[in-house]
Amino acid sequence: MDKDPMQMALPVTLPDDETFTSYFGGENSQVVMHLQTILDKVTSHGNKFEFTYLCGLAESGKSHLLYASCVQAQELGLSTILLTMSDIIHLSPDLLDGLETMDVLCIDDLHLIAGNIKWEKAIFNFYNRFNEHGKVLIFAADLLPDMLNIELPDLESRLKWGTTFQIRSMSDDDKAEALVKRAKMRGLELSLECARFLLTRLSRDMRALVDILNKLDHASIVQQRKITIPFIKTTLNL
Repeated sequence: MDKDPMQMALPVTLPDDETFTSYFGGENSQVVMHLQTILDKVTSHGNKFEFTYLCGLAESGKSHLLYASCVQAQELGLSTILLTMSDIIHLSPDLLDGLETMDVLCIDDLHLIAGNIKWEKAIFNFYNRFNEHGKVLIFAADLLPDMLNIELPDLESRLKWGTTFQIRSMSDDDKAEALVKRAKMRGLELSLECARFLLTRLSRDMRALVDILNKLDHASIVQQRKITIPFIKTTLNL
């Protein structure tokens, strides 16, 4: 069977640099090892079905882990798709029909289906169809399964079957180090002092910070200048 990645229109665009390599997890390194391991085993003949539930509040990096899982799956030649419930909750659950042919499927913001019985039933039925050897299913939500207020008892039960990780939210120090790491990966020198300055003066959202880093990277190349606090102030009009 052809294992080339399916070219599907995703509700989200996978960030180029949100990979396992760029993930700064601190205490969450175990979940990275788990996800890498189960994805590497997908191509193994007869490998069992793998379900992973990631739980964490905003800024915990769980969405990054979903993106990274899709990137690795694609690199392995596996078909994969990432759905974000905040983008599709208003659509018909029928959009899940046929996705059981994928090798790896990730769903973010699963907590949003709580109380929406149509989506709860759709996710339950999809789980049962997708539960086959060699498949990987990864859900991410803000809360643990028994705290979601899921109305369908059978779905709540299914959500407890897999491996669950509670993802620790990133501290400001974690974010600063993560930003320095992102910069280094693209050949850009960013000091911890500068990273902390960005955190105190601008957004603490990692995606917003990476967008700012992109702007600083471009400006530093154009102006042939190192990134310093005065340079940041001038470039960002602070």
